[in-house]
Amino acid sequence: MHTGKAQQGKWLISVTNGQKIGDIHDLILDAAVTEVAAVLTGKSGLISRKSSVVLRAAVQVFGQDAWLVSGPDVIVVLEEQTGLAVLPLADLRGREVQTDGGTKIGTVGDVLLDDHMRVTGILLGKVAIQGPLAESKKILKSAIKDLGSAKTPMLVDLVQAEAAAS
Repeated sequence: MHTGKAQQGKWLISVTNGQKIGDIHDLILDAAVTEVAAVLTGKSGLISRKSSVVLRAAVQVFGQDAWLVSGPDVIVVLEEQTGLAVLPLADLRGREVQTDGGTKIGTVGDVLLDDHMRVTGILLGKVAIQGPLAESKKILKSAIKDLGSAKTPMLVDLVQAEAAAS
């Protein structure tokens, strides 16, 4: 099991010439939060900030120390990609997590990822409850009922989340 934060700082290396083309600054998830859609390599511009990213399709290996990409020219501007619905992990971190009944569970601290960079759940940052969920801090994706938004909390089935945590 991997976390989003553990991917930060890893190198992006071209398989065609072995050149380091950048570092992973953060992850960009697909809008449904099922997998990593791209990795943020940096931002440029003072007034109109543009995000430089490597799209998932260009990644050939999700390695332990580095990610291997198809070539040295795979960095693109996220805002210029049409038809790509994404959610930066930075926008998910800190989002309130609560039950559908309104009980506050905590906040999103990170995402849990499998070896293929598919989202398997979340890690709680701040925890507002006690019990098995407070100890494990892990909520599996199957227990998440609604991802919420910047203004609304993520909703979780507490019974299902606690059953998976114990």
